[in-house]
Amino acid sequence: MNEQLLFVERIARQHPFTMSNQMEDTFEMYYLVSGGRRYFVRDQTYGVTPGTLVLIPPGVIHRTIDDPDASGHERILVQFSLSFLQLGMHVMPLHLEAFRMPSPILPFDGEDRIEIERLLMQMCDEFTSRKPAHEPMLHALLSQLLLTVGRAMKRHSEDHAMRPVPANVTEGRIQPVIDYILSHCEEPLGLDEIAQQFYFSPSHLSRMFRRSTGFTYSEFVQLVRIRRAQELLRTTDQKVLEIAEASGFGNLSHFQHTFRKHTGMTPLKYRKDLQR
Repeated sequence: MNEQLLFVERIARQHPFTMSNQMEDTFEMYYLVSGGRRYFVRDQTYGVTPGTLVLIPPGVIHRTIDDPDASGHERILVQFSLSFLQLGMHVMPLHLEAFRMPSPILPFDGEDRIEIERLLMQMCDEFTSRKPAHEPMLHALLSQLLLTVGRAMKRHSEDHAMRPVPANVTEGRIQPVIDYILSHCEEPLGLDEIAQQFYFSPSHLSRMFRRSTGFTYSEFVQLVRIRRAQELLRTTDQKVLEIAEASGFGNLSHFQHTFRKHTGMTPLKYRKDLQR
């Protein structure tokens, strides 16, 4: 990844679509302009309506899913690295306050929605048109957007005026399975065994898991284990073999191959880059 990454994209879709990216080392802002979506973040699936901003901190597993009640949608996506935000300015806590909220879903209306949409549309225009001095302009717009979101969030949380967060729509019987995977990723998590433990047939669990989260069962288990490995690489001095075992990978070769597939680098390089 470019250390000073910024990516802005506006897309309208009328056909079924499932987001392919799952876990990034950038901050992500997903704004729904129109239509309806579902969004799996960390451990829950939420219903997302127009005017809603979804905020994803680095390293969090996430995926957008089709809403069966919506025929299409339009969204704006902004991804940025911390180093891009820090270019030439002091980053204040308010810039990233919204990414630390318990819920990743922030619905807006009224003047707040108008101002946030204006800033997002202007960012889309600057990113695609490449006008003179577009990079500093994008940097300034991103800073303004983050501060606007932070102000609105704090103001509405103080006067309790913000609309309720869209409901968690994770299918009830799947939530305990998700919770179990997240807290037992170092243990064997074969589909057949987990299905039996939670009173599913393997095929039924597989279908329900995909429908509720957007991930296949094995895909999600793998991502949870990679996230656990990244955490251990960041916070401990354990050897790579020990981290592979603590993350639930059967052998070192499989761990290294899977880690590289998802992050684009080996575990050792990931740790080395963090120490720069």
